[in-house]
Amino acid sequence: MDQIVGVMIGGVIALGGGALTAWLTAKHQKDATRSQDLWDRRAAVYLDLLLHLSSTVSFATDPVVPGYYGPRTPEQHQLRRDLAARIDLFGSPKVRELWEAATEALGDLHYHCAEADLYTRDGTIPPDINDPDFLRLKAAQESTEEKLIKQLRHEVDVDKHLND
Repeated sequence: MDQIVGVMIGGVIALGGGALTAWLTAKHQKDATRSQDLWDRRAAVYLDLLLHLSSTVSFATDPVVPGYYGPRTPEQHQLRRDLAARIDLFGSPKVRELWEAATEALGDLHYHCAEADLYTRDGTIPPDINDPDFLRLKAAQESTEEKLIKQLRHEVDVDKHLND
């Protein structure tokens, strides 16, 4: 009788261990799939952020400010709202902070160009400007953009995976 009880207890332990192992494996697979999905979404958002970084979609300020460079059409406004929402949801707080700094620096640069009448007739900025304020603002814009790109690359581990 003791042997039967021992066998039954052993069987229950084996079944319980097997069920626990199966449950833990399924949970791990579910977590890994979710992590991969979130990484994919974050990478897609960060790529979109880079694609629109220097465009009017990325810039956010009051449209009545002289030299306004932000969204103009309803489609651009919607794209800007969508991008901001996706960054809020999937981006890190550091990326959000750096994106805002980069867009603010871009806005400051374009505001100065409008105020100083530096744009050409076709709306471009000549490459040979030596105005000290322009050069300072251009350097600030480039610096904030570099910091943002560096953070994006860090968060999606681009450099780590490209070096393998």
